[in-house]
Amino acid sequence: MTTSVRINLLPHREQKRQARQRQFVSLAALVAILGLGIVGLVHFVLATQIESQNNRNALLKTEIVKLDEQIKEIDKLRDQIAQVLSRKQVVETLQSNRNEAVHLLDQLVRQLPDGIYLRSIKQEGNKVTLVATPSPTPGCRR
Repeated sequence: MTTSVRINLLPHREQKRQARQRQFVSLAALVAILGLGIVGLVHFVLATQIESQNNRNALLKTEIVKLDEQIKEIDKLRDQIAQVLSRKQVVETLQSNRNEAVHLLDQLVRQLPDGIYLRSIKQEGNKVTLVATPSPTPGCRR
């Protein structure tokens, strides 16, 4: 009788299967941890960039508010300059017309004939209106 040796390979296969299973689980856990690490790193980087952008936006907003105030001040100064220039123009006009009234009255005295009595003198712009009547006494000039 020949005895054949029978070797049971099932426990060896089972051990290899369990080893592969442990290796798969450890690799899956490592990949999951690595994935979570990458997701966390990306989240951290994006959160940092968002915070940095928000800080820049806040800085821009404060600078815009400052510039708006400066623009308002500049507008006020422009208005004041325009008012001063208009006053200057009025003063220059009055200065240039200052002698006209004296000259007009001087010419009236020289050119009015004797016996004319002026009731009123009215000026509107460049137009002068004279209201005159004959003098009550001849030769009297007023």
